[in-house]
Parts: sequence; C-alpha cells; structure tokens
Amino acid sequence: MREAWLVAVAVGAGIAVAAVATAKPATKKAPQKGFWKVLVTPNAMWVLKDRIRGSGEAPRTITVRPVGVHQVGAATVAHLTWSMQVGSDAPSDHALQMTHAELLNQVAVTDAGLYMFPDSADDADIAKALTGKPARSDPPKAYKATKLNEGRYQTIDGDVVCMGWGPAPGDPECDDTCDGRVCISASAGVVALSGNWAPDDSDFSADAYQ
Repeated sequence: MREAWLVAVAVGAGIAVAAVATAKPATKKAPQKGFWKVLVTPNAMWVLKDRIRGSGEAPRTITVRPVGVHQVGAATVAHLTWSMQVGSDAPSDHALQMTHAELLNQVAVTDAGLYMFPDSADDADIAKALTGKPARSDPPKAYKATKLNEGRYQTIDGDVVCMGWGPAPGDPECDDTCDGRVCISASAGVVALSGNWAPDDSDFSADAYQ
C-alpha cells in the first residue's frame, strides 16, 4: 500500500499546520479483452502441485501444456495436455481421465471468447461450433450457479478467473465432492484445479496461487 503525505508548515507565529492524506489501496486489475489467449500460447507450460497430499506420500504435480496450436477460421485452437507425475514415476498424460472435467482438453479462442471441446472434436466440429456463442465471453464476467445454467458458475478475483460447476440453488444436499473448478490467470495461465475436476477430488495449484 502506498501512502501520500502532504505536509504544509507555516512558520511565523510559531504555529505549524500539517495536512495528511492517505491514498486508497490499489484495486486488482480486472480481466481485459483477450483474456483467454493465454490458453493457446505456443510452448507455454504451467505446473500445479497437489496441496492435499500427505507428508508421507509421494508428491504429485500436474503439468499443463497447450499443444498443436493452429488456426480454424477466426479461432486459435489448442489441445491442453494434463500430465500428472507422482514422485519420480514417469508422468501420465491422462490426469483428467477419471475426473468430471469433460471439456478441458481442447479449446478454441476468438475475439468473442472461449470455446471448449473434448479431445475427440476435429476441426470440422470446431468450425461448426464457432458459428454459435462461446462457452465463456471475452472479457469474462462473473456469474452464479443457477438451475437455468445447470450449476455452472464463474468467479473473478483480479485477473484470475475460476470457472466451474456446482450444485444449483434448491439441489439436494451433496454427500460427496460435488463441485469442480479450474482457475486461469491472464499472465500465468492455468493456476488451479480442484474438486471433482481434479484427480482424487484433490486441490492442485501453482506456487504463487495457493
């Protein structure tokens, strides 16, 4: 926090007058236009660490990479690989295979926003989808889970956007982990993955975003 001090001293009759003003704390920068482009940046790599893993267990990390970056019409398209490594074992490229994260494997980004696809979608499927609205607007906006949007929600904290799925108002009480989310920074890429979108319903995050 920066403070601005304005001091005026009147020397004359032995009287000193001081005026002090404190600046307001800087607000976090909101997401800007072009936010989703970070997800289709060639040669990018983001490492997330399992924060729930016990001290006696081998550490787990997930490494996210956009690969196969190419153009489909007005969109930049990339597959996102989610490789998980446990201790010194060889990494597996199927970290999301047993999770509920169905649409975090392939993305397309246009000026309108973010489109999300399963791995199986080809360029023809993507081109067809581009004629409709994106899954997330650009710049992204926050909204709550509702019955109408089937539990999808999005939160914004500075330049970090977390999108996910959870119980909608009025849904029965959940006995298990019924929420999953992924968080993305415009500058740092994928910074968190948690709930039933993560392996074993765990909580993975980048070091600066714990």
